[in-house]
Amino acid sequence: MQEANFSIAIVRDILQYVAAQGVEVSCLCTTAGIDPVWLDDPDRQVSGDVLKHLWREAVQQTGDRNLGLHIGEAFDLSAIGIVGYVLLNCQTYGQVLTKLSQYTRLFSQGVVIHHQVVDGWVECDCEIVGDMKNYLIDEPRQPIESTAAALVTATQQLTGKSLPVEAVWFQHPHPADCSEHQRIFQGTVQFAQSTNRIVFAAHCLDWVVRSANANLLSVFENHAAAMLTAQSQSQSYSQKVILAITQNFQGEVPTIEAIARNLMVSVRQLQRELHSENSSYQQLLDTTRRELALRQLQNPETSIHDVAFLLGFSEPSAFHRAFKRWTGKTPRHYRSQQVQ
Repeated sequence: MQEANFSIAIVRDILQYVAAQGVEVSCLCTTAGIDPVWLDDPDRQVSGDVLKHLWREAVQQTGDRNLGLHIGEAFDLSAIGIVGYVLLNCQTYGQVLTKLSQYTRLFSQGVVIHHQVVDGWVECDCEIVGDMKNYLIDEPRQPIESTAAALVTATQQLTGKSLPVEAVWFQHPHPADCSEHQRIFQGTVQFAQSTNRIVFAAHCLDWVVRSANANLLSVFENHAAAMLTAQSQSQSYSQKVILAITQNFQGEVPTIEAIARNLMVSVRQLQRELHSENSSYQQLLDTTRRELALRQLQNPETSIHDVAFLLGFSEPSAFHRAFKRWTGKTPRHYRSQQVQ
């Protein structure tokens, strides 16, 4: 059975919080089976077993039975990487929830987040995925409560307004003390429900996001969409490399050494695997750059200079030469044909 994977960013978020509570992180990592090297790789995925043991040990070592709630309360959007940057640049809170639903898989394959409007109320659900090996099925409390609290915190960060929670539902059983739940959500909190849900007034969907930037939204969302596409494909080595390259374009070209470290293989092994698939790192790098360039240029609001920088070209002229080699057209000519 396929296993749900999760972003290393979730691990880092937990470790940063418990470290601030005085917990020795190196010991916690050892106990939970986490290699500290993983923490330096923002695009690494970890299994649910890693998170299951981390939550258990973190609760035990902090003595905080409401650890998930408190980590969610301290949540920062940068903790979920590219998805956080997409959300920061949405126009409205309704768009935030739509994009969150669309890109949740990039940081968690264990839940599906979606919302609907019913009789003037928004029902925002966090459904646990049940058709795969998923630690959330057996031990949902801390991570699900963290997710709910994080949504409330993120709302304040994005809009400057407190989410007026009408009700919160959790599928897991009622804890001995729910006073912290009441303090954080300020609404009716119910347990042993059919789903995990936050209910609030529908007018909140129209709230403006303070950091909204349509140009940056397009740039970040194009990257997120490319990552999602690569993730959904069967993972040959070529596809793994394409995904890793896409994730690591941040104004400079990722080296084969960096990608090999990302995939936890030697450069020589990576080259052998790609050769067996009739490919090479340079071919995949060139193809990925081309596909990202074509995707980015379809948005007329993103400047050609910004596209060149994003894809690691030191000069716009170098990008022009590469693009003409790929398509036989200049970037400007290609873009003009797309918007006709």
